[in-house]
Amino acid sequence: MIANEILFGAIFMLISVFCFCMTLRFPDLRIALSPTVFPRFVTVSLFILSSFLLAQGIKKQVRSRGGSQKIRIDRAYIIRFIMLGVTGFIYTRIIRFTGYIIATPLLIAGSMLIFNERKWYRIILVSVVTTAILYSVFRMFFRVPLPRFSLW
Repeated sequence: MIANEILFGAIFMLISVFCFCMTLRFPDLRIALSPTVFPRFVTVSLFILSSFLLAQGIKKQVRSRGGSQKIRIDRAYIIRFIMLGVTGFIYTRIIRFTGYIIATPLLIAGSMLIFNERKWYRIILVSVVTTAILYSVFRMFFRVPLPRFSLW
């Protein structure tokens, strides 16, 4: 739906600007890589990709009937967007108790179910492989301490 591209492009652009502004409060370290580098890279990338999405939606809007088509917002996308936000919020609450290795596959599987993936083998495979890759990158390569399950 055309309006979804415009709506979500604008929303994610605003989120990226807000998150980038939040990085201005981070401490500026000169010893190693500053803690602002990765969040700023992610927020700038989000802004650029969101602007492409917004431009794509506007371009499609102008093409269809010369731009005279009313903007319609698909309710299913809005509901999925809200459900994904709620899932992310729940993830941030349970990760300190369950640890990264248990909570992350649940988040990925839940996100896939929200967006109508029904093949259970694909959900399991993507959830486990993505978690393993992200764990390897952040824990072993970047040496970021990730939350662990309290019994381990």
